[in-house]
Amino acid sequence: MARAKKNWVRALSDAINMATTVAAAVALGYFGGRWLDTRFDTDPWLTVAGFLLGVATGIKVMWDRAMASGDTYNAKGDDDSSGD
Repeated sequence: MARAKKNWVRALSDAINMATTVAAAVALGYFGGRWLDTRFDTDPWLTVAGFLLGVATGIKVMWDRAMASGDTYNAKGDDDSSGD
């Protein structure tokens, strides 16, 4: 029972961490692009480019974390593909 609670808390912590990381990447891209637009008078092109770059970065972060959690799952020996 204690292990199940620990796994639940760990999963919630990982989800919150990933959500804040993705939100920060998108916000940083958007506001960075907006700042560059005001600096170089290219409204709205750098804002759009920064936003898209932030979204792409967020997707890459989610992909990397998903692949890392899959490796952790297989490294624990929970893999049922033993070939028996």
